Amino acid sequence: MEKNKDEAIKKYLDSQKKEELKVVDGYDTDENIITDPSALKTIKNILNHKQEVKEKMLFLAKEIIKCAEQHDDSKLREPELNWLIEMDKENEKIKYGTPEYFEKQKRWEKFFKHHYKKNRHHPDHFESMGVYGMTIVDLVEMMCDIVSYCKELHVSEVVKIIDEQKKRFGIDDNISQILINTLNYYYAWVGDFKPIIEELKELEKLPSTDSND
Repeated sequence: MEKNKDEAIKKYLDSQKKEELKVVDGYDTDENIITDPSALKTIKNILNHKQEVKEKMLFLAKEIIKCAEQHDDSKLREPELNWLIEMDKENEKIKYGTPEYFEKQKRWEKFFKHHYKKNRHHPDHFESMGVYGMTIVDLVEMMCDIVSYCKELHVSEVVKIIDEQKKRFGIDDNISQILINTLNYYYAWVGDFKPIIEELKELEKLPSTDSND
């Protein structure tokens, strides 16, 4: 078994370009690296670690995919579906996070209470614990839920929404900053959501991002 693993590692190294190999234990050629027992052990440890991390990240990725496929399924079942049909008859175009949005929440409290109870991606699901009862997977789904409105929102409005959520759920500065960083880094392509660093620096007092620093 150990011999097969060693052969697999050698095959992997042989498949790499010579100039891409790093100097290991004082040697700078793939031949010397492969024949050096201590270097081979180091490389085996690195590859084993990479595999362990990959497996754990893929497990979380599968959980995120599962949440993506099941997102808001409760809206397609009663009683939420019937309530949503009635809500849509109001024919109001209300932006997410505005005072009008929260007023609508009050009017349709029965819907929102039921929806929050059934869906972990809302801090309300965890009642007094709020966002601190959530997992990283819940936060990812919550972030994507917010981003889904970005085709109609400018980046500054999204930041304001996060600020409102911060006040509403008592989210600390560290978590809110991570959410803002994620929006700026991964979702600049959504609608009018553009990575306006200066605007973010003004609103959230981000540190300088000058390339000369």
